[in-house]
Amino acid sequence: MLIPKIFLFLAALSNLTGYTIYFRLILKNQIKPHAITNLVWSILLGLNCLIQIHSGVGLGSLLLATNFLGCFLIFLSCYLKGYINYDKIDWLCFFLAIIAIILWLITKTPIYSIVLSCVIDFLALLPSFRKSFKKPWEDSPLAFFLSGTEYVLSFPSYQVISFITLLYPVWVVFIDYSYAVMMLIRRWRIKALTNN
Repeated sequence: MLIPKIFLFLAALSNLTGYTIYFRLILKNQIKPHAITNLVWSILLGLNCLIQIHSGVGLGSLLLATNFLGCFLIFLSCYLKGYINYDKIDWLCFFLAIIAIILWLITKTPIYSIVLSCVIDFLALLPSFRKSFKKPWEDSPLAFFLSGTEYVLSFPSYQVISFITLLYPVWVVFIDYSYAVMMLIRRWRIKALTNN
C-alpha cells in the first residue's frame, strides 16, 4: 500500500511542477496557451474525474481533479495573456468537442464514454497543435511532458485496473508526449531553416 502512495506523491509533484512552470511562463508572456483547448479540457477532465470516482479508481482520480482546476485556471488566464485569435477550424473543433461531450453524457456505457472522451481530447488539442506547429515557442514542451509523466506515475495507485479505467489516462500520456515532441521538432526545424 505504501508503493502506490509514493507513486501518487511523485505524480502530484510532477503535476504541481508542470503547472508552476506553465503559469510562470504565461505570466512572463513567454507562452500563449489556446483558450478553446483549455476550456474543452476543463469540461472533459471534470467529467472524467467523476467517472473515475464512480468506477472506484480511488486516490488516482485526484490527479484528474487537480488537472481540471489547472486547465480551468489556464482557460481564465488565456483572456489576460493567452492566445485568443481563433479561426473557423478552431471553432469547428470546439463545436465538435461539445457535440461529442453531449453524446458522451447520453451514452450510459462506460466504454463508449471513454472512447468519446479520447476523441474529445483530440479535438480539444487540435487548435493548440495547429497553432504550435506554426509557433512552437508559444507553448511549453516541458509542461506537457510533465503532464504525461504524472499520469504514468499515477497508474500504481489505481485500485481498479481495467481497459475502462486506463484507456483515457494512457491516451493523455500519448497525446501529451506527442505534442511535446512535435513542438521540440518544430523548434529545431525552424532554427535549422533560419540558420541556413
